[in-house]
Amino acid sequence: MRGASLRQFGTNFLGPVGVFFCEQLAQQKEPLYFLAREGYFLERMYQEYQQAIGQNSKSHFMLASRAFMFRLLLDDDRSYEFSLKGQFSGSFYDLLRTRFMISNATIQQYFDKKIQTTFISLPNDYEKVSKLLNSQAKLLGKIIAPTKSAYLAYLQSIGLTEQTTLNIVDLGYSGTIQKLLSLLLEKPSNGHYLIASKPGLNYVYGQTAAMKGYLKESVSMGDGYLPLDRSMFLEALLTSPNGQFQDIRHSPLPHGDFEYYYGRKVNAQKYIHELEQVMQGAIDYVIHAAKHQVSFTANEVEQTLNQHVAKPNMIPRALWPLFTIDDDVAGNGTVDPLQFFGLR
Repeated sequence: MRGASLRQFGTNFLGPVGVFFCEQLAQQKEPLYFLAREGYFLERMYQEYQQAIGQNSKSHFMLASRAFMFRLLLDDDRSYEFSLKGQFSGSFYDLLRTRFMISNATIQQYFDKKIQTTFISLPNDYEKVSKLLNSQAKLLGKIIAPTKSAYLAYLQSIGLTEQTTLNIVDLGYSGTIQKLLSLLLEKPSNGHYLIASKPGLNYVYGQTAAMKGYLKESVSMGDGYLPLDRSMFLEALLTSPNGQFQDIRHSPLPHGDFEYYYGRKVNAQKYIHELEQVMQGAIDYVIHAAKHQVSFTANEVEQTLNQHVAKPNMIPRALWPLFTIDDDVAGNGTVDPLQFFGLR
């Protein structure tokens, strides 16, 4: 009985947006790479959709996270406009720990106390922090070298480095990971998003990064567009079984490829079996829609999302524990959108 109610909620809440997004993505002919935790179930959904309409899915789930990409490019000052643009207030030590996921042991080993305790306030201290990081470029390069070597090999193993143009899929919104991948691989990229705050052609140090938002474009957080302003509800459910992707290393085993490291788990990962039931309801509906040529307009998807994220009691009490996300990169810890928006 409980499993049926979980699947029904997945059908009602995520089904229409899944059908809409998959239908748009299916028009692409190049291999699609689904990013980060949100891409885990989105890619599964897309594969099932492709199979239902008789097409071969050329898609891959790809491990990535903003904090991981920030750290991977710490020795490249071109990345600082992305990694240092968010607000932050605290010591340089805290910045390295939260924004770049540098371990306590590494910080203690390589940075003296004076640098560690330097007070930072971003974005006001952007130039100050940039110079500080640049002054440690060789050291930072040494710290991240094992990770960068393994990650480039990982990207090669899933075929991304073979692509002339990177085709990236995510919920949205500003395309930070997409742009950093273009920077890392020195390749142009196309970003396929549910919502794109700044659509169109962007330039990343000689590379183009095009962004398309299929549900909505040119809206920013706080503009009053609920699917974006309350996107935490989607992000809470569209997550992988693991915590935030934090590191990758070559495996020391003779026949091993890579070792993966993840951050802490929030409730969605702790109750992954229940989340799987919710997502199965969404996936089953996407398959049904594909086989019976059921479609949704952008307006219909927006109405469905707005109903669930703006009205109390639209999300069953039994599912409340699933709706927590971590916002460690911004220094906010764990966030509960139901509580945050006063829906419980």
